[in-house]
Amino acid sequence: MSSYIILGAGVFGVSTAYHLKKQIPAASVTLIDRTDPPCPVAASHDINKIVRADYEDIFYCSLGMKTLHTWKTDPFFKKWFHPAGLLTVTDGKSRLIEAILDNLNKLNAQHVTDFFTPKEISGKFDGIFSEMRLRPDDKLLFNSSAGIAEAEKALSATIEACIESGVKYIAAPISKLIIRDSMCQGVQAEDGSIFTAANIILSTGAATAKLIADSAPQQAELQVGPRITARAVCCAAVELDKQQVKTFEKVPAVAHHTGGTQGETMPPVDGLLKFISDISFKNTVLHPESGQRFSVPLTDKTKSQWTTLENIPLELREDLDEVMKGLYGKKATELRATTMRIC
Repeated sequence: MSSYIILGAGVFGVSTAYHLKKQIPAASVTLIDRTDPPCPVAASHDINKIVRADYEDIFYCSLGMKTLHTWKTDPFFKKWFHPAGLLTVTDGKSRLIEAILDNLNKLNAQHVTDFFTPKEISGKFDGIFSEMRLRPDDKLLFNSSAGIAEAEKALSATIEACIESGVKYIAAPISKLIIRDSMCQGVQAEDGSIFTAANIILSTGAATAKLIADSAPQQAELQVGPRITARAVCCAAVELDKQQVKTFEKVPAVAHHTGGTQGETMPPVDGLLKFISDISFKNTVLHPESGQRFSVPLTDKTKSQWTTLENIPLELREDLDEVMKGLYGKKATELRATTMRIC
């Protein structure tokens, strides 16, 4: 019987376990993460996420198309999908929108798109973007084929479905991989427990570089190197009153790529309106045993999960204020973030 350990129970690890068990029901599948599910510092432990095929990279575009199809048609997943559409904003010199459309056409993707000028957008979507920070030559593309997914709800339900199908879930912080002859044979937990399987799948995201370096510091051929770089962004959640929910509930997701407004927002879920500052940053450290320098997740886990504002550096809070003002203008003065996280 095939045996698998999947390390990391975020969206990649859980999805892998779910589909693996469906395709090979007899397989032994073990899902390991540092806490009981869902792990609160996982990027997918979130209010919502944009689901799209609007990517400059044609490979990502292709994956996005398959993902959208699943969210829209699979009876298990579609209950958490909302076809809100996506508004992409770029400056006049950017070729991002043209690349997106070129990819969608090359892949024969079904999509319904509209171009807007900065002047035209003020009259769309009930005028919600009438004060959006735009320059005269900025370009706007609305793709109604995109949408949002309720991330934490979908993640939790998928973990439950995995366990019901026979996947074993283990809550154990892992200290290192067990590597012999350049082959990974298992994992070792911080308490010394060892778990082995014929196949080890890493879905460890931003922690991957450090995990491999801790496990095999002298084996240069195994190191992540430039293939993966851990970057973080800051997110904010605004708790809306009933009238504000009515105001924002029909807005599309927005990815604004120009000036100081670089960021995203999505329609509210359970009365929470989310904003993201797309100005990413690294947390680079020296790994003494391997001599490498790479970016790692924050050691202070308080900042990596939804927390009160005073736990987030002032500069990051100010960046998010600029995103909110850039998207909604004076309407943003009525919006007050209640929680934030570094993701």
